[in-house]
Amino acid sequence: MKLKKFTIHLALLLLFSCTTTYNIQSSDSNITEVKANADSSILAIIAPYQKGIESEMNEILTYSKIRLTKKGAESLLGNFVTDLCLNYSDAHLCVMNNGGLRTSIDKGPISRRKIYELMPFENELVVLELNKEDYLGLLDYICKRGGEPFSGINITMNKQGNVINNTWPVNFENNEKVKVLTSDYLANGGDKMSFFQNKEQYKLGLKLRDAIIDHCEKNDTIISRLDGRIKVIDNE
Repeated sequence: MKLKKFTIHLALLLLFSCTTTYNIQSSDSNITEVKANADSSILAIIAPYQKGIESEMNEILTYSKIRLTKKGAESLLGNFVTDLCLNYSDAHLCVMNNGGLRTSIDKGPISRRKIYELMPFENELVVLELNKEDYLGLLDYICKRGGEPFSGINITMNKQGNVINNTWPVNFENNEKVKVLTSDYLANGGDKMSFFQNKEQYKLGLKLRDAIIDHCEKNDTIISRLDGRIKVIDNE
């Protein structure tokens, strides 16, 4: 009988678990050759972990009364994520990117799996400080992109993507700096956010996905609304 090859990544299964119940004591990723009639023994080893993971991922964390999407210069999904993240730090504002939000959140029950689909990356939350020049660069970036998720400030832009008016979170004349909460990916210049590069990063020790999950677990129903934090006007 022809042999089949199976790669058993037991450590990977444990690592993917979204709880701290499992701890990796050792791992072995060697390729093990087994005969077809021995497949059941391999499945028996994997099954308990697979069932545990499936149970965790299918857990309902909260509910949403509306559908949250990232459509528009200001979006319900973008507001939801950046607003909740800002509660985990003393930053003046939070900035994320639409590309990092990988799916929408439908009306109804929200499972842990849905949050993993929304944020599949291992991005961590960090805070960095911007001077006036870099802050203006951030505002210009948001407007030129036609809007990106943010909270903590207000921006008015024209249809050409130019900043018309904005909030000043600090007094730059006193050499104060703006504290910005974002992901480590963006803080390192991801998605062409060059104004974040070469800045000291203060890590919160919290992943973006875990912040979303924590917020959902603490609230029976999540809410989000459009509040006009970014306005698009015709040229005057």
